[in-house]
Amino acid sequence: MNDFLNVLMSLQLPFALIPVLTFTSLPSVMRDFANGLFWKVAGGLLILLICAINMYFVVAYVMSLNHLGLYIGAAVLSVIYLSFVAYL
Repeated sequence: MNDFLNVLMSLQLPFALIPVLTFTSLPSVMRDFANGLFWKVAGGLLILLICAINMYFVVAYVMSLNHLGLYIGAAVLSVIYLSFVAYL
């Protein structure tokens, strides 16, 4: 159960990081404290790296379960998840 909860939390991490970067980059929200171009790019690359590492751990966890149905379900959910994160 602990492994499953860790995987679930790693999948939810982009839904916290992407809005934080978005809102802190908006001058209408942050005024003088808005992120500059360097911090937008650096933050975006860091979020991309964190998401890639988390997706690796999710794939490793699903592969350790050794069940074809879980592989197919995880593949379908991964495509939906990655599409939604890309939409954000």
